Amino acid sequence: MGKSVLTKRAREVIVEKFTDNPKMTKDELVDEIRPHYIPDLRKLQEQELGRIANRLAASVRDENGRREIFSIEENQKRKLIYVEKSQSLDDIKKVYNSLVKTKKGLNPSIKKVLHKGMELSGQISLDFRKKMNE
Repeated sequence: MGKSVLTKRAREVIVEKFTDNPKMTKDELVDEIRPHYIPDLRKLQEQELGRIANRLAASVRDENGRREIFSIEENQKRKLIYVEKSQSLDDIKKVYNSLVKTKKGLNPSIKKVLHKGMELSGQISLDFRKKMNE
């Protein structure tokens, strides 16, 4: 069986579809990918088991609805930490740093979407956006 990845050209063709249609459903995107995709059944099974494990861990909540179990990287493997039950300060620090890193990673995307929303609502002009990128 082949690897379950797209060729560079297939990816380019599919991403180019967004130029013509900047809003599509996930099903439409899947339909674009399908002819280019060669599945690896063993890898697919492992990925599905991983998703089930992630969903199970993410579903464990405290009485206020906050997550209890978080994933960290340790020795190039993912480890799950049950924060409320953990007695390891090192693990708690790793969870904290992971959450902060995720938050920092989202900030540029949040700013981009906010900027586009302001642009579309007429609060800023396209000329201003161009000047900011120069």
